[in-house]
Amino acid sequence: MKLPYNFPDPRDEARRRAQEFRELSPTERWVEIAAMMAFGWEMVASSPRRAMIEKRMADQEMDAQNFQKELFRRHGQ
Repeated sequence: MKLPYNFPDPRDEARRRAQEFRELSPTERWVEIAAMMAFGWEMVASSPRRAMIEKRMADQEMDAQNFQKELFRRHGQ
């Protein structure tokens, strides 16, 4: 191992992974997105801060619904 070790530039890694994603078919992209979402939900479920995270998500959902209702009230038919 050559010292000192230089870590790869995170921007280069992000570009490489983005390019890999662009090369996937639409179906493969959805599979990757679904897998990432499932991983996120598993992290929430196993977190000691689960209740706080779920409350924040519920609050954000309520904010989004209220915003949509306000848009419909102002601009809807």
